[in-house]
Amino acid sequence: MPSFKQTQLDFAAHLRNPDKYAAPKQSEDRRLAVYRNLFFNSISSLLAGTFPVLNTLLSPKGWDAMVRDFYQSQHNKTPHFPEIPREFVDYLSQKASDPDKPFIYELAHYEWLELHLDKHLHEVVFEPAVDQGHILKRVPQLNKVSSLQAYHYPVHQISRNHQPEKPLEQAVFLLLWRNSKYQIKFTELNAFSALLWETIQSNQNQSSEQILIHLAENTQVDNPSQFLAFGSDTLHKWHQQGIISAFRTTS
Repeated sequence: MPSFKQTQLDFAAHLRNPDKYAAPKQSEDRRLAVYRNLFFNSISSLLAGTFPVLNTLLSPKGWDAMVRDFYQSQHNKTPHFPEIPREFVDYLSQKASDPDKPFIYELAHYEWLELHLDKHLHEVVFEPAVDQGHILKRVPQLNKVSSLQAYHYPVHQISRNHQPEKPLEQAVFLLLWRNSKYQIKFTELNAFSALLWETIQSNQNQSSEQILIHLAENTQVDNPSQFLAFGSDTLHKWHQQGIISAFRTTS
């Protein structure tokens, strides 16, 4: 007679993949069907709510097939319900690309990132408005609930009526963050702005002026003074938007 633990494992395996794993002995199929539908529908509803755009791009049959494939034990292993969307993104990263929808993984990652930042536990303290004249001498502090990603497809524009068949010639930089009102915002950055954000992230003890001078030297700009003014304006705007949470004084 199988142990209780083995019975549980057999029961779970059957719920995940009834076509491959037989139901435990002496189990009534009518009752099992209730559990099969309940568990699958719970996962499907969670993923549809997390990935609403992706869900609308697939037919009901196509969506169910994808969720059922993910639902197998080799993909969906976490015991924590909130972690299932992250596992779904990992599953899509390993799945062969759909030739008709080659952007699926990047779209899913973008949609998951919105949820991840929305539910992030870190509390950000936003400093009140700072006089723009003081920005260059202070150290910019990035909003910790933010993320910069480079995508090969315009994931922020994809819809049922706009499904790109080929990647962009140049990757698009999308910055997502949670503002002081707990709203998830995003903006498209150009190459310079993306480099500026990454430089701030990796040089958290340098003043704005030091960071901008470093960038000006590395990119060999023609007019450093104009470059500093432009950079200062960008940082001021980012602070107003909540991308930068504060400017602290140098130690």
